[in-house]
Amino acid sequence: EASIPVGGKCATLAAQVAHVIFYLEVPERYIVNHDTSPADWGAVWRTVSAVTDDEWDALNAGLESTYRRVEKMFREVEAWTEHSIGGAMAIVVHTAYHLGEIRQALCILKR
Repeated sequence: EASIPVGGKCATLAAQVAHVIFYLEVPERYIVNHDTSPADWGAVWRTVSAVTDDEWDALNAGLESTYRRVEKMFREVEAWTEHSIGGAMAIVVHTAYHLGEIRQALCILKR
């Protein structure tokens, strides 16, 4: 099911999960390592589609570990600024959008 696009131009669940991981890791790299290198935001959508069971399990484990790292990173912020609050809000909103996409896709796939 993670490899089935839910529409003609829709991503697979695997691509959605990979994108959420990527989206969490980009600000994490910036905040932790001050990495300002350009991010290829379209790479996930071009490269992730069909996955094996093992690849799907790895994506889920990767999402869990990335979430835990980012959660820890934000818990350790010593002084919140407009910039860090804005970054945290962007992560929450963008991730919520993709979790909604995943939920909608599951509704279609489970019919």
